[in-house]
Amino acid sequence: MVARLPILIVTALVVAVLPAASSARLVARPGGADPRVHARPDGAERASQPGIVSQQTDGKKESSGEAKTGPMDVFDDIEQGWMSRNVDVILQHFGSQKVAISIEGNGPSGGSFSKSQSYYLLKDLFRFTSTKKFVFVQFRQNNEDRTESYAIAERHYRRTDDGRLIKDKVYVSLHLEREGDRERWVVDEIKSIR
Repeated sequence: MVARLPILIVTALVVAVLPAASSARLVARPGGADPRVHARPDGAERASQPGIVSQQTDGKKESSGEAKTGPMDVFDDIEQGWMSRNVDVILQHFGSQKVAISIEGNGPSGGSFSKSQSYYLLKDLFRFTSTKKFVFVQFRQNNEDRTESYAIAERHYRRTDDGRLIKDKVYVSLHLEREGDRERWVVDEIKSIR
């Protein structure tokens, strides 16, 4: 009976903590990891660990019947697309302008690329590297009118040619693209930094 007491205490603590976790509206993804929640620039919480996804919708704005995605939603998609090696998830946030891309791992040393060129560049990157970690850890809004934002992700990847494990950071900047009464956050730049 004495040996069961610690188990009962732990069970009671878990039951007490579960309502608090659900009120934060965080849900574990399959294969969940150690959750670390970081503050979002808009004041809400955001889970930055691959094992946690935020279900908050405060980054979305309704206007003229169409849902608008905030910058944090774009960063979430890029994080998810990078880890799943899904180029289309990342490219859905490219706008009408070329994007400056300079990523270590494969391909050209840098330049400005159209959406279709970026598709092949990212496909090659994911073919010749295996991402072990890609998590945004810093977020900023650059200007007073809040039309620019950027984030920095920690990235760990393994090169498929020589098997080396490399750690770096990836800088992603966004701007608010306006077409008539339509607004959306689009990618400006993606680059590796050390």
